Amino acid sequence: MNHALRCTSCGAAYSFSVERKLCDKCGQGLTLEMKPSFLEEPGEHGIWRHSGILPAVEKKFRISLGEGRTMLQHGLRIGRSIGVEELWIKDETVEPTGSYLDRSSALFVSIALSLGYGRISTYSTGNLGASLAAYSSKAGLKTHVQVKPTIDVGKLYQMIIYGAEVSVVNSFGKRAVKGAIVAVEHDPLINEAKKTIMLEILLQLIESPPDYVVLPMGEGGLVHATYKVMRELRELGVAKGNIGIVGVQPEDCKPIVKAFEKGLDTVEAEAEPRSRIFDLNVAKPRFGNSALRAIRQTGGKAVSVSEKEIFEALSLLAEKEGILAEPAGSLSLAGLMKLVKSREVERDSRVVCVVTGSGLKDPRVMKEIAYKKSSLGMLIEELSGGVRLGSTKTIILRLLSEKNMYGYEVWRGLREKYGINVRIPTVYQHLSDLVEKGYVRRVEARRVMGRKREYYSLTERGEAIV
Repeated sequence: MNHALRCTSCGAAYSFSVERKLCDKCGQGLTLEMKPSFLEEPGEHGIWRHSGILPAVEKKFRISLGEGRTMLQHGLRIGRSIGVEELWIKDETVEPTGSYLDRSSALFVSIALSLGYGRISTYSTGNLGASLAAYSSKAGLKTHVQVKPTIDVGKLYQMIIYGAEVSVVNSFGKRAVKGAIVAVEHDPLINEAKKTIMLEILLQLIESPPDYVVLPMGEGGLVHATYKVMRELRELGVAKGNIGIVGVQPEDCKPIVKAFEKGLDTVEAEAEPRSRIFDLNVAKPRFGNSALRAIRQTGGKAVSVSEKEIFEALSLLAEKEGILAEPAGSLSLAGLMKLVKSREVERDSRVVCVVTGSGLKDPRVMKEIAYKKSSLGMLIEELSGGVRLGSTKTIILRLLSEKNMYGYEVWRGLREKYGINVRIPTVYQHLSDLVEKGYVRRVEARRVMGRKREYYSLTERGEAIV
């Protein structure tokens, strides 16, 4: 491959090597320097229809599972409910493995195959590992993935079933797998394929391009790639006008948003990232400076959203548009809702929100939301592998949902309200089991009629299933 690499922050130039991931001088992300063309290959599958904006790969090495060409859905019902005149949703939940990173895996695996590699090694918070595992299996390559114990279980299932060799580590290391090409989220090749999302949006809205495109940010690579392809298409004379890029981060990990709000030119690492949205919990974004610059140069915005706002957006996407997104994928809509409410985005704007991943990848969050939105908590708990509580424990939870009680009160309630006659020691054994399983907690001790009584209450988990 003859392309050069250039640092997105300090501008240092390097000759291309698949082993070079970051700038030696400043540690920021690298981008490929190439001369793109707008030539479309209609006979090709997946991202290869737009091979003119991608690094050159011989046709015999091109791997595809049908990624790309995803629907741009007109979000009429959500648009009306949040007060946006024209809202469009780029739905990446329908990609082969349920993530926009399938575009990146198609390119990376194809290049690995063309260079003669037989193995791919990666460390991943979830989506990238699952996607690479699928595309590697299609190409006949072995995949080795390092994951942390906090990984979303749906993504772990995918990796294992696709045939990846998975090892669980507490921190990501740089242990090389012999003979393997290493893939990381901030890899220049991984980011290059993300350009196809914005290219498709511009083709789908060719008569009336959007005023804003709203994107989730972790490493900042999607924002970087979006701005890069807009610039390339302007240079080719294909695209005109300006589209504001809006970047959204979770409140508990927002280094790019902080830099934007403070008017800084560089992004400072987050001291203690605490977001439960693991794919976006990036303390030191490698494309942070590039994303910050892209947002500013397009007249865009950077905003952070709370977990509550993210879950609200997730529910809206499902209820009003039939799109089941994971939390990271819902960030774009959550950010737009916040900016419309604060009047930083005009209500007559034409906006595209990119929804990057499927909710089926995160059963933990889906279960949590399903608890809150239905009265089927007990059934959900049992079907999802929780403890079968039995009738007496279930009724104890119902009693505690009315008020905090001590053991004798629970015993009396079972007998008087439900006609259940059990011994008091049995009641305490049930309460002990419920405490151990996380449905009930001991809250306080009080003196009642001269005797010390220990009170019990429901935990959040207990409240959810009742």
